Amino acid sequence: MKEVKGFSKVRVFGAYIMIALCVFLGILGVLFMESPLIAAEKKVIVQAMDRDPDILDAMKAAWYSDALIYLHDRLISRDYDFRYRPGLATGWDVSEDGLIWVLHLRKGVTFHDGTPFTAKDVKWTIDTIKDPKTASPYAGDLKAIDEVKIIDDHTVQMELKYPFPNLLFNLSNTASGIQKAGCYEEYGEYYGIKTVMGTGPFMFKQWVRGDRIVLVKNPDYNWGPEWMSNRGPALFDELVIRTIPEESSRIMELITGGVHVLRDVPPLQADKLKENPDINLFIDQSTRLGYLAYACDKKPFDDVLVRRAINHAVDRETIVKYIFSGYATPAYGYLPPALKDEYLEESEELGYKYDPARAKALLAEAGFPKGFETTLSAENDSTSKRLAEVLQAQLAEVGIKAKIQLYDSASYVAMLKAGQQDLFVRLYSWPNADILDWFLLSTQFPYPNHSRWCDPKTDELINSAATAPTWEIRAERYKEVQQYLIEQAVWCPIYIPDKMLAVRKEVINFKNHPWMIQYSDGIDIVTK
Repeated sequence: MKEVKGFSKVRVFGAYIMIALCVFLGILGVLFMESPLIAAEKKVIVQAMDRDPDILDAMKAAWYSDALIYLHDRLISRDYDFRYRPGLATGWDVSEDGLIWVLHLRKGVTFHDGTPFTAKDVKWTIDTIKDPKTASPYAGDLKAIDEVKIIDDHTVQMELKYPFPNLLFNLSNTASGIQKAGCYEEYGEYYGIKTVMGTGPFMFKQWVRGDRIVLVKNPDYNWGPEWMSNRGPALFDELVIRTIPEESSRIMELITGGVHVLRDVPPLQADKLKENPDINLFIDQSTRLGYLAYACDKKPFDDVLVRRAINHAVDRETIVKYIFSGYATPAYGYLPPALKDEYLEESEELGYKYDPARAKALLAEAGFPKGFETTLSAENDSTSKRLAEVLQAQLAEVGIKAKIQLYDSASYVAMLKAGQQDLFVRLYSWPNADILDWFLLSTQFPYPNHSRWCDPKTDELINSAATAPTWEIRAERYKEVQQYLIEQAVWCPIYIPDKMLAVRKEVINFKNHPWMIQYSDGIDIVTK
């Protein structure tokens, strides 16, 4: 018995040793597994923006965050030559009269929660955008669609009220990103804030308002458009879109590596970034236009003579030279020349040249021989602030005394929506003439028609252009719109900035797309 007991003690002691060794090795294994030296390092690309969106709901947003591009797919995509190509629709057939569009939908697509994408999601998205209860700023862009019919799970038929050659463009835009049917009912009031559901190459992870939006790659994504070199999941793990309002801070973060991609490089920083060996600067023609606007329903801006005087008071050449360091061109019309088909080539000839004497004469004719006092509003970024200061000085030369009022981006939009503006500085970015519909149709009043221009003839001209039977006729009619707007001096166009994009060199396989960065198309980052 003693031998047996002794043998038992040895076995028990050995068992304790084995248990302790296993626990030690387990802990050690966990430590090594979690060690960043052993585990694969997460690859993150950080992009900086100067503002935060109001909401991450493409159907309701007044300003579209880049995040929406990557969270949702659209029926139509646009390749690197800006041609219309298949997206969630693999093809489409159009009737001879242009009133019936049949779209064939891509199979095997799922939303981020695993729900299959079908025709009901297309119908729900378009019907919801058009529903007045949604109050979508984009509703007018789809007004040509009378009805969306489901033929089967992967076929929809769109019946139009009239021929609409711009339909492909509108179906390829951010606001037309396909949403999951019933997402408002399923996710409630926090949809677009705490939850976003799309089929895109990136999925929503987090939005810290005023700080960052975090997206993670969709590991199941394998339905990218055929023109992309990578149709599957993104090659990096996370895309972080940081909100950095201060221009100098955005530049410093880019230089030090806290940010990898910076859209809309400030012109005064362009030469500095060109010389930095760690940064690539991409410069191209843009579809943007900066302008001085005014509340056309308020005195004295309801008088065309005053509006023309303001146009004559602005020295565009000086502004381009000293504020934009030459990385812009003067603007005299309402569309940028990059819109080759639709741009009115006579814009400069018909527009208002810098002529302070003429400006004073027009003010006197309007009953303001000594000028008047007003408020000039702008966003509180360095470019807008400096532009406002130069405009203030130029307007003062003709007797218009403008007090500058600066706002952060959110407060600026709120001010415009509330109709508190007099003079104000704006910049738009859009690759289509229908930007004029967006800002100047009476149906868009009071926002985004922030110029408060409600004019029957403008409505008639724009609607005639928008409903033209062919693209060529549409383009010619939009030229008539531009000519009339110049005559009425509805805005004071100032400059067309160059498109400038800065990318750190650790970001590889980067391709410059004319509309938006295609992060899922083979772009990657080399981590240290």
